[in-house]
Amino acid sequence: MNRWLGLFFGAFAVSLLAAGEGVARAQIGGYSALEQSVVDQELSERKLVLEPEPEGKWIEAIEVVPIEVFDERDPVPDFVNVFHTTTRKQVIARELLFSEGTRYDTRLVDETARNLRDLIQLSIVLIVPAQGSAPDRVRLLVITKDVWSLRLNWLLQSSNAHINFLALNPSEENVLGTHAIVAGLLTLDPARYSLGGSLGHRRLFGSHVEGDFQANVFKNRDTGANEGSFGEFRYGQPLYSLDTKWAWGTSFLWNKDVYRHFIGVDVASYDAAATRQDDHIPVSYNRDQLYGGYQVVRSFGRVFKYDFYFGVEAARAIYRTLDLSAYDPRARAQFIRDELPVSDQRVSPFVQLRAHRTDYSSLIEVETLGLQENFSRGYDLLLKVYPASSAVGSTRSLLGSLAEASYTFPLGDGLIRPLVQQSIQYASENRDDALFESRLHVVSPRFGLGRIVLDGQFEDHFRNYFNTRFLIGGDNRLRGYAVGAFQGANELAASAELRTTSVDILSAQVGAAAFYDVGDANDRISHFQLKQDAGLGLRILFPEFDRIVFRADWGFPVSPGYATFPGAFFVSFAQAFPMPAVAPPDVLTATL
Repeated sequence: MNRWLGLFFGAFAVSLLAAGEGVARAQIGGYSALEQSVVDQELSERKLVLEPEPEGKWIEAIEVVPIEVFDERDPVPDFVNVFHTTTRKQVIARELLFSEGTRYDTRLVDETARNLRDLIQLSIVLIVPAQGSAPDRVRLLVITKDVWSLRLNWLLQSSNAHINFLALNPSEENVLGTHAIVAGLLTLDPARYSLGGSLGHRRLFGSHVEGDFQANVFKNRDTGANEGSFGEFRYGQPLYSLDTKWAWGTSFLWNKDVYRHFIGVDVASYDAAATRQDDHIPVSYNRDQLYGGYQVVRSFGRVFKYDFYFGVEAARAIYRTLDLSAYDPRARAQFIRDELPVSDQRVSPFVQLRAHRTDYSSLIEVETLGLQENFSRGYDLLLKVYPASSAVGSTRSLLGSLAEASYTFPLGDGLIRPLVQQSIQYASENRDDALFESRLHVVSPRFGLGRIVLDGQFEDHFRNYFNTRFLIGGDNRLRGYAVGAFQGANELAASAELRTTSVDILSAQVGAAAFYDVGDANDRISHFQLKQDAGLGLRILFPEFDRIVFRADWGFPVSPGYATFPGAFFVSFAQAFPMPAVAPPDVLTATL
């Protein structure tokens, strides 16, 4: 542990000291230092000159420029690239929304770049206009850098040298350079592991139809006994461009397992108020979930988009206790009342409208490091309505609605985004469920060493028919405490983080962070007792392998009743509190 902390503070100090130089090396035109070096090199090699005003000029040539995973920017020998499949040029070319012989349209170029950045196989994506053979002509370089395709993807959540969760995903994510995926999957938590695999392709037979299938089984770590399985099947065509008018999709998902509420690496225990002794009932139960749906989408507009969804979905969730015969009947009854979610089944047609703007800001050093990031601007509104009836198989007769709204304000080269969401199921026999959520996310303009990012969240489950709870602590919020340390039907949390500009260290983009968290979760808002922590973090991006940052945080509780040292040391991936966004319910992206 001391060795890990020594390495952590050493890397933190190096990145902090170098951050000032990184700011000085930031380039004009919105490129990071890494991206600017790529642009300069590719233009120089072709003896081309950047075209500063390409809008409306004729595109006389388009060149797709795939960059190898490892090049002169990193210490890895170039021959290693022979073990990797680079995306075929035609695979990139088919994503272009423009062609030779047409006029340069900034909106189409920017949308193409956004679509390419959404592909997990690509890290750097740059579309660079260069001067053509005449003043009214332009050449385009479409520059992409693959991430390593034949690899062991992994996700680690570890605190204080204990593994909270581990996922190993050996995969070939670019079969024959086509972006087809073949993968295995191993997941591990303190009580169980899973084994399985998946197949997927987002452009089946060269079309815009995507398909995905995966299946996995759960095994108990101590006994080796089966604990269930999970998987999914998805098939359909999404709204792949702003000009796409129709989309459709179908999916089927299942998850059957034993749920355990962990605090750190230990299963939480429940003590019933009705008994004198401490009952020590493990907070765990059987969970059986199914979801299936079909949808059709009709989209209108381009700058101002209106997407209408029509479909039908069926969802079932059954929760059962494990064997509790050894516990007092009064304790069992209270455990079921307080900890077990309510089983429910619903079959619903639905209609949904999303209205949003389609202009974007291109920023760097927000969610990732050293790479372009795109964030929508202006309003984003969503309304979904769905009925259900006990006469056709639903547990309850109800009218459900989901409403979301956000607005993104520019703040120099940062932004401000508030978001509110309300989900209501007005049901028969007073079996209502209602949740209100609000978020505020502020990304300051870059200054000095980097940016300040602020994020606040409030969730009020004021009708909690399903008896579900939020968990807080460790990875998501309150990083100085154990994972899942606090739970409740309501949550209040806020975080402030200073994130330094990244610096290039042997092609890795390295940054540091200092943070402060406050929050709590409780079944009653009036019982909130806000906990606080502060700490330091390290962020690293390896553009050869991913667009997602590796994160290491060391937090210290600063609330009375909690030991400040040694605190909690946590490693994971992605920033601690991601950018909030309106997320339209979609059959092709549904989760359990």
